[in-house]
Amino acid sequence: MTSSTPLTGLRKKAEALLGQSGAGLALPPTEPLKILLYEFQTHQIELELQNEELKRSQHELTLSHNRYANLYNSSPIAHVTLNASGIIQKANLAAAKLLGASLASLVSRKKLGKFIHPADQDRYYLFINDLLNKCTLQTLTVRLSSCGNHRQPSLNCKGFMYCGCSLEDCPYNVNFIYLECGGSYDIDENGDPQINLSMTDITDAKMAHEAIACLNTKLEAKICQQTQSLLEAHHALTDRTEQLKSYEKKLNEREKKLNAIFNAAVEGIITIDLSGTIISVNNAVEKIFGYPKNELIGGNISQIIPLSQHANYAPNDLRAKVSCAVGNIKEIDGLRKDGQTVPLDLSTAQFNVEGTPYLTKIVRDVTERKHQEQRDQEHLDELAHVTRLGLMGEMASGIAHEVNQPLTAITAYAKACLNLVENEAANPAQLNDILQKTYQQALKAGQIIHRMREFVKSKKIHRSLVDVNQLIHEALGLCESYLKQSNIIPDLQLTENLPPIFIDHIQIEQVILNLARNSIDALNHLPPPTARNLSIHTVMNNPKEIEIRVKDNGLGIDPEEQKNILTPFYSTKPEGMGMGLSICRSIIESHDGVLRFNSQPGKGTTFYFTLPAGKENNGTK
Repeated sequence: MTSSTPLTGLRKKAEALLGQSGAGLALPPTEPLKILLYEFQTHQIELELQNEELKRSQHELTLSHNRYANLYNSSPIAHVTLNASGIIQKANLAAAKLLGASLASLVSRKKLGKFIHPADQDRYYLFINDLLNKCTLQTLTVRLSSCGNHRQPSLNCKGFMYCGCSLEDCPYNVNFIYLECGGSYDIDENGDPQINLSMTDITDAKMAHEAIACLNTKLEAKICQQTQSLLEAHHALTDRTEQLKSYEKKLNEREKKLNAIFNAAVEGIITIDLSGTIISVNNAVEKIFGYPKNELIGGNISQIIPLSQHANYAPNDLRAKVSCAVGNIKEIDGLRKDGQTVPLDLSTAQFNVEGTPYLTKIVRDVTERKHQEQRDQEHLDELAHVTRLGLMGEMASGIAHEVNQPLTAITAYAKACLNLVENEAANPAQLNDILQKTYQQALKAGQIIHRMREFVKSKKIHRSLVDVNQLIHEALGLCESYLKQSNIIPDLQLTENLPPIFIDHIQIEQVILNLARNSIDALNHLPPPTARNLSIHTVMNNPKEIEIRVKDNGLGIDPEEQKNILTPFYSTKPEGMGMGLSICRSIIESHDGVLRFNSQPGKGTTFYFTLPAGKENNGTK
């Protein structure tokens, strides 16, 4: 029913239309029947106007309903209306698509609960009861059952795309749809309760959320792992730092120790680069050369060691010269600040620092050693002189016999000359012949005495080029009578055309004579029937070395005695001093040679000694 105000308007409008129609009842009638007819006509017009108004309202309502239906069905959000039993009364196209069924099969036929995942059924029905009982807005997130026309996750799913898991490995791999339901309570046109639900597919959002949770879990695990790695690295770095500090402390202590040793060393230590520039020196260098450190560092090595006495540091031949110098000890003369020279032992070491080569020269002042060597040499000369005197004493009878022969001949020849002179018939030619023989015998006696005098007198060492074969003949000449007494004929196997040796001929002659005398003494112990063999050989071992061998077939040397035979004051002879072989070895070593022996008991002994050939290897020290 309409209100009175609209009806009053319709009444006035109907009366106006009735007046315009020209009917006789246009004016308000005064009679009752006419009044009733007027009312009837007015009411009829009013009904027609109402009918037109209703048609217009119906048309507008139809348009509004159509618009609502279009909006309802075209909405991307699913909408359903449920009765109190949960049966779907209305549903839009989005709901039918979401539930995987047609509208005809849904409306008034199925309960929405059948589409809910079994695990969410209890929560769903509690949700419906709360809507019916509390009549307030409620929300719920549930899953649709897999019986519907549900989509399957794929590698294009946002969840998997975000978290990066494979489809099989992802912990959020699902085959159902998540719904967010918003419900409200209402009364239908019949007065019965109904529920309006809006359902939004939040699967993508849910999977994205789960993917984020998966990523967060992975991120937390990664962060935890990295944190653990960082902690381990931090601990390792801390330990390494402590080790480095310990190493640094030890290195500093070692450096202090090395610096203390470096500066306390007796040897001078000089470090130079390849150009010969002095990098560092120790305190001993100052004492040896008389220069303070600040005057040496930065200068050239030639300032204290002349270039002629060490390697030339030019880059073109550095490697060859340095390689020859490294590891070898060389005797040189250094140059002090006051201009005096100082004898040095020089050794060279090579090392690299960050790829740059350096050389370290180690020098030792050997002035005292040189003085001691000189004193030792003088002492050796004295001992050698005593030995020579001893040898002459032992050979005195033989030498006296040798001298007596020419003297006896001289006496006889002199008497013959006197007899011829007393005879007036003397032949001058015969007299001349006898005087000539007298002269030769006197000359022979003089030579023997001269050689004895030269051998036994004390003298300075004088080295010259000597023919070793000739020297052997001269040495054996001194003991010729001794050989005759022992019935020994020496076997000389001397290599011809040997180069001369630069020696002190008296000292080497003493060695040969001493070895020959030892062999003669050894041969004298052989029984008379046994042949006594003494042989002396000379051979050329190499272009720069000559070897002399003195061999006999005596009884040999006992193995125990062989251990000490070359040591001073050790002798196998009861009357011996034990200095002969020791002096021989010292003489040979002072000539840069080597004395050794080989002896087999019962078979004899051979002594070998070598001497450098040529003047360039003069053996001076």
